[in-house]
Amino acid sequence: MAKEEIKRNEKALAEYGIIYLAGDIDDKRAETVCKEIIELNIKGNINQIQMVINSPGGTCSDGFSIIDIMEWSNIPIYTTGVGIIASMGLLVFMTGEKGHRVVTPRTSILSHRFWAGHFGNHSQLIAGRREEDLLHERILNHYMTYSNIKDRSELEKYLLRDVDTWLSTEEAVQLGIVDVVETLKKRI
Repeated sequence: MAKEEIKRNEKALAEYGIIYLAGDIDDKRAETVCKEIIELNIKGNINQIQMVINSPGGTCSDGFSIIDIMEWSNIPIYTTGVGIIASMGLLVFMTGEKGHRVVTPRTSILSHRFWAGHFGNHSQLIAGRREEDLLHERILNHYMTYSNIKDRSELEKYLLRDVDTWLSTEEAVQLGIVDVVETLKKRI
């Protein structure tokens, strides 16, 4: 599909209050999603925004820009996870309106610690480490805000371990990062 056609399809969905966030979360994708949320708020002609997410994650700063605009929105944003919601894609998903964070039964769900790398002289490495510590705190606070886990040690034990944590949809519901596993209708 040509880029122009994809943009037309995204624009058409946005007219109905549907935002489709697929693929890596980078600066271009974050800009598009943020603009769509802002435009829907300006128009004010819908009662809710439906964000469908199929994302393996991406850059933390770009993901947090989407999260900040989601929290800013006067229109509630319902999230639906399909395919994969992983890493920063999961954090964006979790930001959806409580009670309306839905996944399909075969959605893959991944939580893990972020990774980063810095280069430069000693002073630059120290500055980079400071940003990493601040980012880790932002991520911990986000999980504690949008999950049932309110204790840092519990969070690091279940969701932010030293290895990737793949969750079943039922486990995600128990941990409070998903509200509903959608029952799909099988058509024969």
